Amino acid sequence: MKESIQGLLKNALFNNIDEDELNRILSFESCREEVYEKDSLVVQEGDYCDTIGFVLEGTLTIQQYGRSGDALTINIFRHGECFGAPLLFTKKAKYPFTLVTTSRSKVLFIPFKEMRHMLESSKIFNLNYLTFLSTHIFVLKNKIKILAHNDVRSRLMIYLAKEMEHAGSSHFKMRHKKTEISEIIKVARPSVSRELSNMEKDGLIKIEGTHVTILAEDEFLL
Repeated sequence: MKESIQGLLKNALFNNIDEDELNRILSFESCREEVYEKDSLVVQEGDYCDTIGFVLEGTLTIQQYGRSGDALTINIFRHGECFGAPLLFTKKAKYPFTLVTTSRSKVLFIPFKEMRHMLESSKIFNLNYLTFLSTHIFVLKNKIKILAHNDVRSRLMIYLAKEMEHAGSSHFKMRHKKTEISEIIKVARPSVSRELSNMEKDGLIKIEGTHVTILAEDEFLL
């Protein structure tokens, strides 16, 4: 459990909370830890939700299926991130998405009851939760903005603008592989690679391995 505690503290919901404080506000006996192999189903759309899942290891992908059966990647979760938090105060909460692993993963599930107890017991945790919700709303807004554009360049520019904002710099390391980017912006991977090359030729960006430099920042304003 010591390892799980250290992993949990890397989540933004526990910013400025140390191990002693965490043990004070959270009863780990009520939590459960699950290990999933690659390509495992973690959550099915419509499943009842009464816990928040914290990713301790691996990579998980949230998917939404359209009427045609095609899967749209909504978000990718890695160590230090969580899912289900926005549903905490929803009556009869059900997952609005399907969640699968893309690598061997470990998840710690904290019951809603424990989450509410932590909100009541810690002002710091309470503020962290409100900050998380605000960020979540912005991420959804950004996703809608991406999908509102049909051309590949516009979607990529919105994606890169968000990554630049996340890094706090016009020079940053890519957090996602090209395959993941293609899923996020709903564009074929070859089109992503081709358009990134075109943007580099047009002097908008510079790519060096996994690092990107935004050269024309004004063009990337959200």
